[in-house]
Order: sequence, then structure tokens, then C-alpha cells
Amino acid sequence: MDLNDIRAALQSNDEEIRRSALHSLKDIPCPDAQTIIFAAMEDDSWRVRKEAVECYVHLNPDINSIEQLLNLLRNEDNAGLRNSAAEAVIRLGVASVSPLTKMVQDQDADVRKFVIDVMGAIGDPVFVPTLLQALNDPEVNVASAAAEQLGALGDSNVAGELMQAIMTRDEVLFRFSALGALGILAKPAPVPEALVKLADQVLLKRAVFECLGAISDESSINLLLDGFSSHQKNSRAAAVKALYKIYKRSSTESQTQIRESLQLLKENDIISGLLELFDSRDGVLAEALIWTGVVIRDTRFIPMLIEAYADERTANISLSALKSFGSKALYEIISRYSCLDENGRSGLCILIAECGYTGFNDLIQEALSDSSAQVRKAAVTAVGKLGLVTLIPELISLIDDNETHVYEAAVNSLLSLVMISRSAILAEVDRFCSSKLSHHRKAAALLLSSLGEQDRLLQLIKDADPHVRKAAVTALGGSYSDTIGSALLLALSDENPDVRIAVADALGNLSDLTTLDSLEHALNDNDVWVKSSVLKSISKINPARALSIIKNDYTSTEGLLMITSLKILENIAGTEAEEIIRQTCKSNDRDISRQASKSLERVIFINSNR
Repeated sequence: MDLNDIRAALQSNDEEIRRSALHSLKDIPCPDAQTIIFAAMEDDSWRVRKEAVECYVHLNPDINSIEQLLNLLRNEDNAGLRNSAAEAVIRLGVASVSPLTKMVQDQDADVRKFVIDVMGAIGDPVFVPTLLQALNDPEVNVASAAAEQLGALGDSNVAGELMQAIMTRDEVLFRFSALGALGILAKPAPVPEALVKLADQVLLKRAVFECLGAISDESSINLLLDGFSSHQKNSRAAAVKALYKIYKRSSTESQTQIRESLQLLKENDIISGLLELFDSRDGVLAEALIWTGVVIRDTRFIPMLIEAYADERTANISLSALKSFGSKALYEIISRYSCLDENGRSGLCILIAECGYTGFNDLIQEALSDSSAQVRKAAVTAVGKLGLVTLIPELISLIDDNETHVYEAAVNSLLSLVMISRSAILAEVDRFCSSKLSHHRKAAALLLSSLGEQDRLLQLIKDADPHVRKAAVTALGGSYSDTIGSALLLALSDENPDVRIAVADALGNLSDLTTLDSLEHALNDNDVWVKSSVLKSISKINPARALSIIKNDYTSTEGLLMITSLKILENIAGTEAEEIIRQTCKSNDRDISRQASKSLERVIFINSNR
């Protein structure tokens, strides 16, 4: 297409025609193409604008062209045009340094700010001197942008000049941006009193606290503790997080000082203001509040810790915190039990179990029949951990729970109680083995191995229900005898693929060389998942045989089985495995070639370190 054809195509109502026309400009010199490209940058379609940017960058424009591009930033009527121009300049990177630097002196403050933001987006340290000068720009929005972008560039050498600018300029907006940048750039040290005093300004309090959390040493402790009682919720949160950050990087002596200062707040009215800050979505704040609660040891923190325990992101640290409160935490929670939600009730059961507290059997027993499945599961787990054999009948009844995770927890707890009360559990298992309910027989299969009842497990491997057969196979895979090995080999032809997969896995765990022929025959299975499991088991028992199988078949192997083969080759390593992987990198299947590349990288590393 010539330029006239391209101009005509750009008038089409079809955005794909317009986009394709721009693509044709990539073979035309920039001076001839740029007018058309600039016009396309204000197209209604973002796909066309994106293509215009790609085309312009591809043409490798000179300084004069970039200056003309930057003039598009003056357009106040078309945000798409301005953004496209900015994106193009950013993509050009350091090639734009000279024209960008000139435009920082532009008469239009909006243009100056836009240019400074572009400098930060490019992220090259060559812009640092220009941004430092812009800290003195008469327009506060421009100076604020300069401060923010200095923080983005990350040159810690400018921290002193940024600090001086904060003291010199008194606009709140500028100081807010500059404090944020200073928090990124400065290294922890005593902070000038003039900066600390900025916390007296309500609008800057939060920014000062956040900055101190990043750059201050323990000299700011008292100011931050005062911030705990700030009327502004976000300022209180900033003070808590800042003190925690300082604590983590302080010396042992300073940490002791911080803890002692915090402990003076016990039973203080400030605590209620801290508790209302808790928000599990803010991970840093949640962690800081949990730490604060542990240090102060005020029991009013306990409900917050229970809430934190319910969130998997803070579960571990909140459980440790609850343990640190000892029996006080337990009795405090129990006194509130009737008011606790399901998270609180389940958390209480787990706390009792984790701490090994005794004397709370009645509470655990009550929780076993709770309306919440979450609470029932926690109570069931507690029974197993605490060894509460008197509650075995309740565990047995929960085998019929309509929630799968409660049923599974009940079986696991019974498994943990086998050594303590074998006879009581065996009597129930006898009943389960002959039950018409398949989930009873499945539970029996899971329990019989721990009870040492392998003969009865062998009967369940022939059960009518595939879930029972699979459970029996999995249980048999934990021990070995000739009888078990023979039974598992027969089960390799089970009608259900999930059972055959379980058999393959069990045989792999048994590591019996005599099963290799049968496993290799099972590679003819119609189910690719079964074949993958079989190959993995062969590699466990005899890696050399797995390598031989893969070597013979890899040129015709596809999909999941080939990906499995590559992962096996990773573990085998060696020159033969490396060569097969190299050949597979040429596969037309993206998933296979991607896995082959990963596997090759790992095998090369292993081989080079042998």
C-alpha cells in the first residue's frame, strides 16, 4: 500500500482495516509516515491507537520527530491522543532524554507534569538532575510529581536534597508526595526534629508516620506511640505499622526498649482504638496489630486474634499469639463462647488442641454437634490431637456427616486414636465392613491398614463401589507382602481408571522389581492418566527401565504422557535424558515444548554439577 491507500484505509469504519493499514507503514521512512501515525493516535479505537504506537516505535524516530510527538501532549481535548503519545515516548526510553528535558521548561504546567511522569515511567537515572530542579517548580503539582518520580527512580543519593525541599516548601500536597519518596530513598537513621514536627499537621500526620516507619531509628518511638491515640484512623494505622517496622530492624537493646514502652499501654483506653483498625486485607497492618497484642498482653486483643486466626494469611502468627496468652486466652474466649461466630468457635477448638489443654471435653463434645461444619471439623480434629477416646462414639457418628471434609477429619482422628483404643475402633470397623453404605466401607478401608487387618483389606479391594476399592488399594500400598503384591497386580485391570491409578501409585511405593513387567504392560491402558501414573511408578522402581521406555517411544508420545516423561527425565538426568529433552524442545505442541525448555534448563544444571 502507498501513502494515499493508507490514508484512505484509515477513513474506513472497520477498525481492523484501519489497524492493518497502519501496519503497512512500518516499511515507510519515519518523516513520511509520522503525520499519518500522529493522526491515528487519536483514533476512537484503542487497538488502532496501540498499533500506531507500535508502528512509531518501530520506525526509530529521530530527535526532531520525538519533539513533534511530545507536542501532542498539549492536546487537552483528546485523552487517548495524549496517552498514546506518552506511551510512545516511554517505549522509546533514553532516546527521548533530550526533548523531554527541554519540555520541563515548558510554559504549560500540565505539560511539565506530564513530561515528569513520563520520565518516571521510563525510569532512567539520567533524569535525576532534571527532577531535582523540578522540585523548585512554581506549580506545586509539578514539584509534587518530581518528588514522586524521584522516589520511583530510587537514587538514595538525593535523599538529602529531598529532605531539604520538604523543609523549604510548605505546601501540604508537595510535602505529602516528598515524604512518600523520602520513605523509599532514605536509610534508617535519627530523623531531623523539623521533619518530626510535621506530624503536628493533621493532614501530614499519616505521611510522616509512614515515612518514619521506613527511615527512622528508635528515636521516633514516643512520637509513634502518641500516634496510637490519633483521632484519624489512618494515622493510627500508620503509627502501628511504622513502630512494627522499626522494631523489626532495631538492635536487641532497642527492641527491649520498644517492648517496655508498649507494655505501659496495658489496660489503657488506647487499646479499643487499635482494635478497630484490624483488617485482614491489610497484611502488614494485621501482622503489626497481632505483634502489638502479644507485646502488650491485654486480653482485649483476644477476639481480634481469633478473627485473625480465621484468615489463612494470618492463621499461623495469630495462633502463636493466642498460645502466648496461655490459659488467660482460653478462659477469656470461653466466657464469650455463646457470642462467638463460627470462626471463633472453631478457633477455640483448635486452640485447645494445639495447646494440649485438658479439662475441656464438654466444650469439644458440644462443638461436635455444632450447626457449622467448620466448627464440627475443628472439634473432630481436636478429639484426635487430644486423644479423647471417650468421644470415639461421636466420631463414629460423624462418619455419616453430610460434609465431606468433616467425614474425612473424623476418619483421620480415628486413625490417630488406633494406638490408644484399638479394640473400640475395631469393633466399629467390623460393623462398617458389612454395611450397605459405601462410605462406611470406605472408612473401614482407610482404618483397616492401621489396625493391621490386611486380609480384610484384600476383601475390600474387590468391593462393588470404586471409591471403596480405591481406598483399599491406597491403604494396601503402605505395606508389602507377596499376597498384597499379587492382589494389586490383579487390580491393574480394574474397570475404573481412578482405581487403576491408585494401584499404579501403590505399586510404585512398594518398589518391587517383580512388578515391572506388569506395570510396563499397563502402559497399553486406554486412559492417559493411568499410563502417566504407571510410567511414574516404573521410574520410582527402576529409573533405567523408565529411561529405556521413554527413549523408545518419545517420538510418538504426545500430550500429558509426554509431559510426564519430561518430568521423569529431569529426575533421571544424564546425557541420554538431556538429548531426548533437547529433541522434544522442537515439538509443535506449545505445552510440551514449554515443559521441555524448563526440563532442559534443570537437567543441564544437574549434569554440569555432577
